[in-house]
Amino acid sequence: MEQTNVLKVENLSVYYGPICAVRKIDLEVNQGEIVALIGSNGAGKSTLINAILGIQRARGGTITFLGQNITRLKTERIVASGISVVPEGRGMLADMTVLENLQLGAYHHKGDYGPMLEKVFSYFPILSDRKTQKAGTLSGGEQQMLAISRALMGEPRLVLLDEPSLALSPAYVDKIFQFLVEMKKQGLTILLSEQNARKALQYADRGYVLDLGVTVMNGPAQELAVNPEVKRAYLGGE
Repeated sequence: MEQTNVLKVENLSVYYGPICAVRKIDLEVNQGEIVALIGSNGAGKSTLINAILGIQRARGGTITFLGQNITRLKTERIVASGISVVPEGRGMLADMTVLENLQLGAYHHKGDYGPMLEKVFSYFPILSDRKTQKAGTLSGGEQQMLAISRALMGEPRLVLLDEPSLALSPAYVDKIFQFLVEMKKQGLTILLSEQNARKALQYADRGYVLDLGVTVMNGPAQELAVNPEVKRAYLGGE
Protein backbone atom coordinates (compact mmCIF):
# COMPACT_ATOMS: atom_id res chain seq x y z
CA MET A 1 0.00 0.00 0.00
CA GLU A 2 1.32 3.42 -0.95
CA GLN A 3 2.09 5.60 2.06
CA THR A 4 0.69 9.11 2.39
CA ASN A 5 3.43 11.69 2.66
CA VAL A 6 2.81 14.15 5.51
CA LEU A 7 6.09 16.07 5.63
CA LYS A 8 8.76 16.44 2.97
CA VAL A 9 11.98 18.42 3.41
CA GLU A 10 14.06 18.90 0.28
CA ASN A 11 17.57 20.32 -0.03
CA LEU A 12 17.06 22.42 3.13
CA SER A 13 19.79 24.75 4.35
CA VAL A 14 19.55 26.96 7.44
CA TYR A 15 22.08 29.55 8.59
CA TYR A 16 22.73 31.45 11.80
CA GLY A 17 24.47 34.48 10.39
CA PRO A 18 27.42 33.14 8.40
CA ILE A 19 27.27 29.71 10.06
CA CYS A 20 25.50 26.90 8.21
CA ALA A 21 23.62 24.91 10.86
CA VAL A 22 21.74 22.62 8.45
CA ARG A 23 23.08 21.84 4.97
CA LYS A 24 20.99 20.46 2.09
CA ILE A 25 18.94 18.04 4.17
CA ASP A 26 16.32 15.76 2.62
CA LEU A 27 13.76 14.11 4.88
CA GLU A 28 10.33 12.50 4.61
CA VAL A 29 7.73 11.56 7.21
CA ASN A 30 4.78 9.42 6.15
CA GLN A 31 1.34 9.08 7.70
CA GLY A 32 1.36 7.13 10.97
CA GLU A 33 5.15 6.95 11.31
CA ILE A 34 7.48 7.80 14.15
CA VAL A 35 10.63 9.18 12.54
CA ALA A 36 13.65 9.90 14.74
CA LEU A 37 16.33 12.53 14.27
CA ILE A 38 19.41 11.42 16.16
CA GLY A 39 22.81 13.00 16.59
CA SER A 40 24.99 14.66 19.17
CA ASN A 41 24.33 18.07 20.66
CA GLY A 42 24.83 20.67 17.93
CA ALA A 43 24.11 18.23 15.09
CA GLY A 44 21.30 20.40 13.76
CA LYS A 45 18.26 18.51 15.08
CA SER A 46 16.61 21.44 16.86
CA THR A 47 17.47 23.78 13.98
CA LEU A 48 15.63 21.47 11.60
CA ILE A 49 12.60 21.38 13.92
CA ASN A 50 12.64 25.19 14.15
CA ALA A 51 12.89 25.52 10.37
CA ILE A 52 9.84 23.28 9.88
CA LEU A 53 7.95 25.51 12.31
CA GLY A 54 9.10 28.69 10.58
CA ILE A 55 10.91 29.90 13.71
CA GLN A 56 14.24 29.76 11.88
CA ARG A 57 14.05 30.73 8.22
CA ALA A 58 15.47 28.45 5.55
CA ARG A 59 18.20 29.90 3.33
CA GLY A 60 17.46 27.32 0.66
CA GLY A 61 15.27 24.32 -0.07
CA THR A 62 11.59 23.59 0.51
CA ILE A 63 9.37 22.22 3.28
CA THR A 64 6.08 20.66 2.22
CA PHE A 65 3.29 19.67 4.62
CA LEU A 66 0.34 17.68 3.26
CA GLY A 67 1.23 18.86 -0.22
CA GLN A 68 1.43 22.55 0.70
CA ASN A 69 4.69 24.49 0.54
CA ILE A 70 5.07 25.98 4.04
CA THR A 71 8.69 27.12 3.69
CA ARG A 72 7.91 30.84 3.88
CA LEU A 73 4.79 30.76 6.03
CA LYS A 74 4.67 32.39 9.45
CA THR A 75 4.79 30.08 12.45
CA GLU A 76 1.18 30.78 13.43
CA ARG A 77 -0.08 29.69 10.00
CA ILE A 78 2.11 26.58 10.09
CA VAL A 79 0.70 25.58 13.48
CA ALA A 80 -2.85 26.36 12.32
CA SER A 81 -2.33 24.10 9.29
CA GLY A 82 -1.95 21.07 11.57
CA ILE A 83 1.55 20.93 13.07
CA SER A 84 2.05 20.93 16.84
CA VAL A 85 5.31 21.01 18.77
CA VAL A 86 6.53 19.75 22.12
CA PRO A 87 9.55 22.03 22.55
CA GLU A 88 12.80 21.22 24.29
CA GLY A 89 12.37 22.16 27.93
CA ARG A 90 8.58 21.59 27.53
CA GLY A 91 7.68 25.30 27.25
CA MET A 92 5.31 25.28 30.20
CA LEU A 93 3.64 28.50 31.26
CA ALA A 94 4.54 27.82 34.86
CA ASP A 95 2.18 30.30 36.53
CA MET A 96 -0.83 29.05 34.59
CA THR A 97 -2.80 25.98 35.61
CA VAL A 98 -2.71 22.63 33.88
CA LEU A 99 -6.14 23.33 32.40
CA GLU A 100 -5.13 26.79 31.15
CA ASN A 101 -2.05 25.33 29.44
CA LEU A 102 -4.25 22.75 27.72
CA GLN A 103 -6.73 25.41 26.64
CA LEU A 104 -3.87 27.34 25.03
CA GLY A 105 -3.01 24.21 23.08
CA ALA A 106 -6.53 24.28 21.63
CA TYR A 107 -6.13 27.85 20.35
CA HIS A 108 -6.21 26.76 16.70
CA HIS A 109 -8.78 24.02 17.22
CA LYS A 110 -11.69 24.39 14.84
CA GLY A 111 -14.76 23.63 16.94
CA ASP A 112 -15.44 22.28 20.42
CA TYR A 113 -12.23 21.09 22.05
CA GLY A 114 -14.08 19.51 24.99
CA PRO A 115 -13.94 15.94 23.64
CA MET A 116 -10.19 16.26 23.06
CA LEU A 117 -9.74 17.57 26.61
CA GLU A 118 -11.51 14.52 27.95
CA LYS A 119 -9.37 12.32 25.74
CA VAL A 120 -6.05 13.71 27.02
CA PHE A 121 -7.33 13.39 30.58
CA SER A 122 -8.06 9.72 29.84
CA TYR A 123 -4.49 9.32 28.53
CA PHE A 124 -2.97 10.97 31.60
CA PRO A 125 -5.48 10.87 34.49
CA ILE A 126 -3.03 12.65 36.78
CA LEU A 127 -3.49 15.81 34.66
CA SER A 128 -7.22 15.68 35.35
CA ASP A 129 -6.52 15.32 39.06
CA ARG A 130 -4.24 18.36 38.91
CA LYS A 131 -6.04 20.52 36.38
CA THR A 132 -6.29 23.47 38.78
CA GLN A 133 -2.66 23.15 39.87
CA LYS A 134 -0.02 25.49 38.47
CA ALA A 135 2.06 23.80 35.79
CA GLY A 136 5.31 24.92 37.39
CA THR A 137 4.61 22.79 40.46
CA LEU A 138 4.41 19.53 38.50
CA SER A 139 7.28 17.06 38.38
CA GLY A 140 9.41 16.89 35.25
CA GLY A 141 7.62 13.79 34.02
CA GLU A 142 4.20 15.31 34.66
CA GLN A 143 5.24 18.46 32.83
CA GLN A 144 6.25 16.38 29.82
CA MET A 145 2.86 14.67 29.90
CA LEU A 146 1.26 18.11 29.96
CA ALA A 147 3.44 19.35 27.09
CA ILE A 148 2.46 16.38 24.93
CA SER A 149 -1.20 16.73 25.87
CA ARG A 150 -1.11 20.43 25.05
CA ALA A 151 0.30 19.59 21.61
CA LEU A 152 -2.53 17.11 21.04
CA MET A 153 -5.28 19.57 21.97
CA GLY A 154 -5.41 21.04 18.46
CA GLU A 155 -5.81 17.55 16.94
CA PRO A 156 -2.71 17.98 14.74
CA ARG A 157 -1.73 15.85 11.77
CA LEU A 158 1.95 16.04 12.73
CA VAL A 159 3.63 16.43 16.12
CA LEU A 160 7.25 17.56 16.43
CA LEU A 161 8.98 16.54 19.65
CA ASP A 162 12.30 18.11 20.59
CA GLU A 163 14.28 16.10 23.18
CA PRO A 164 11.26 14.63 25.04
CA SER A 165 13.42 12.44 27.31
CA LEU A 166 15.55 15.35 28.56
CA ALA A 167 15.98 15.31 32.37
CA LEU A 168 13.40 12.55 32.88
CA SER A 169 13.78 9.41 34.99
CA PRO A 170 14.11 6.13 33.04
CA ALA A 171 10.59 5.12 34.12
CA TYR A 172 9.08 8.33 32.74
CA VAL A 173 11.13 8.05 29.55
CA ASP A 174 9.66 4.60 28.88
CA LYS A 175 6.17 5.84 29.71
CA ILE A 176 6.46 8.78 27.30
CA PHE A 177 7.78 6.65 24.44
CA GLN A 178 5.16 3.95 24.98
CA PHE A 179 2.50 6.66 24.81
CA LEU A 180 3.92 7.90 21.49
CA VAL A 181 3.57 4.38 20.09
CA GLU A 182 -0.07 4.32 21.21
CA MET A 183 -0.64 7.66 19.47
CA LYS A 184 0.96 6.27 16.31
CA LYS A 185 -1.49 3.36 16.40
CA GLN A 186 -4.28 5.95 16.39
CA GLY A 187 -2.88 7.49 13.22
CA LEU A 188 -0.75 10.31 14.61
CA THR A 189 2.45 11.14 12.73
CA ILE A 190 5.52 12.04 14.81
CA LEU A 191 8.92 13.56 14.07
CA LEU A 192 11.16 13.09 17.07
CA SER A 193 14.46 14.86 17.77
CA GLU A 194 16.29 12.93 20.46
CA GLN A 195 19.81 12.68 21.90
CA ASN A 196 18.92 9.36 23.53
CA ALA A 197 19.53 7.49 20.30
CA ARG A 198 19.06 4.05 21.80
CA LYS A 199 15.58 4.87 23.07
CA ALA A 200 14.59 6.77 19.93
CA LEU A 201 15.58 3.92 17.62
CA GLN A 202 13.87 1.38 19.87
CA TYR A 203 10.49 3.04 19.32
CA ALA A 204 10.80 4.74 15.91
CA ASP A 205 9.97 3.29 12.50
CA ARG A 206 12.75 5.11 10.65
CA GLY A 207 15.60 7.40 11.55
CA TYR A 208 17.93 10.06 10.21
CA VAL A 209 21.40 10.51 11.65
CA LEU A 210 22.61 14.13 11.64
CA ASP A 211 26.18 15.29 12.17
CA LEU A 212 27.25 18.93 11.93
CA GLY A 213 24.09 19.83 10.04
CA VAL A 214 24.36 17.07 7.44
CA THR A 215 22.43 13.80 7.09
CA VAL A 216 25.08 11.11 7.27
CA MET A 217 22.77 8.10 7.32
CA ASN A 218 19.09 7.19 7.23
CA GLY A 219 16.96 4.08 7.11
CA PRO A 220 14.73 1.75 9.14
CA ALA A 221 15.28 2.30 12.86
CA GLN A 222 16.07 -1.36 13.53
CA GLU A 223 18.82 -1.30 10.91
CA LEU A 224 20.34 1.90 12.27
CA ALA A 225 20.30 0.44 15.79
CA VAL A 226 22.61 -2.40 14.74
CA ASN A 227 24.77 -0.38 12.34
CA PRO A 228 28.38 -0.48 13.65
CA GLU A 229 29.00 3.22 12.98
CA VAL A 230 25.79 4.28 14.74
CA LYS A 231 26.50 1.94 17.66
CA ARG A 232 30.03 3.28 18.03
CA ALA A 233 29.08 6.97 17.78
CA TYR A 234 25.70 7.11 19.53
CA LEU A 235 24.90 3.88 21.34
CA GLY A 236 28.12 3.32 23.28
CA GLY A 237 28.79 0.06 21.47
CA GLU A 238 31.66 -1.43 19.57
